[in-house]
Amino acid sequence: MKYKSYSDLSRDISDNIYKINTQNFDLIVGIPRSGMVPSYMVSLLLNVNCIDLPAFIRNEKLCKGITRDVGTDIVNSHDAKNILLIDDSILSGNSMLNSLKQIPTKFQGLITTAAVYSSHKNHENVDIVLTEVEPPRVFEWNIYHHPVVSNSCFDIDGVLCYDPSNEENDDGDKYVQFLCNAKPRFIPTEKIDYLVTNRLEKYRTQTEVWLSKNGVKFNKLIMLDLPGKADRLAQSDYYSHKANFYKNSDSSLFVESDINQAIEIANRSNKFVFCVDENIMISPGGLSRFKNKSYLFSKVRYKLSKIQVLRTLYNSFKF
Repeated sequence: MKYKSYSDLSRDISDNIYKINTQNFDLIVGIPRSGMVPSYMVSLLLNVNCIDLPAFIRNEKLCKGITRDVGTDIVNSHDAKNILLIDDSILSGNSMLNSLKQIPTKFQGLITTAAVYSSHKNHENVDIVLTEVEPPRVFEWNIYHHPVVSNSCFDIDGVLCYDPSNEENDDGDKYVQFLCNAKPRFIPTEKIDYLVTNRLEKYRTQTEVWLSKNGVKFNKLIMLDLPGKADRLAQSDYYSHKANFYKNSDSSLFVESDINQAIEIANRSNKFVFCVDENIMISPGGLSRFKNKSYLFSKVRYKLSKIQVLRTLYNSFKF
């Protein structure tokens, strides 16, 4: 399963901007909602105006900030002579064709269509493809609302809600209060096939009440059938509950928050696991739990490098 994050999206646009920047577009039109993020990325790189498709259809006045002049005399969107209509991805092409049909015939400018990600290197329903990503694929901006959710296993703590604090995780009254009032984190709009959690079976009622209160739709809740927290922590194989269920299910994705659990589940099930905390898709055999320190250090180095870049930019422009 292919996965693209916002960071990937930015990099893929930058790496392929040469396919766009020589065509003298004077307006970028984004297809809501997923097409708006790449449309603004492209418009900022090209330093041209950007507008969403419904506003373009209404011929609305273009807006921009005061810090940068785009160097054009376009006032309303239909004043543009050469527009780029862009979406984040294209599969069948129906969305792009439908968008083109909505553009009024009174607009006399040139229209070029583009998609950042396409199922084919050359797609018959789009003029420009930035990069090919074959299905099955999911993106950071739609993973919790993608049809794959209905064929997935989801953990609860750290995914649907935030993890309990050490104080709350007492297997007593404080933990019950946490179960009833946990803060939601990511709530999918699609119906989850299986919720697979290391929460104990004795807390099923509180868990189901919270799921209902927060609008989580699911088919089945799989919990750990042990007497208490001490028994859970004393397990010789902490990963077997989630990994074995996923392996024996028909599900094609497991969504887990903890990086070490995600790696172990992927390797044992021989299936893909999305790690929420690290924002990566883990392929089976791709990482080792016991060698993960180097990976985490590389993440730290990457974040530090970003901070250094931001500091340099700030020092360059603050005066």
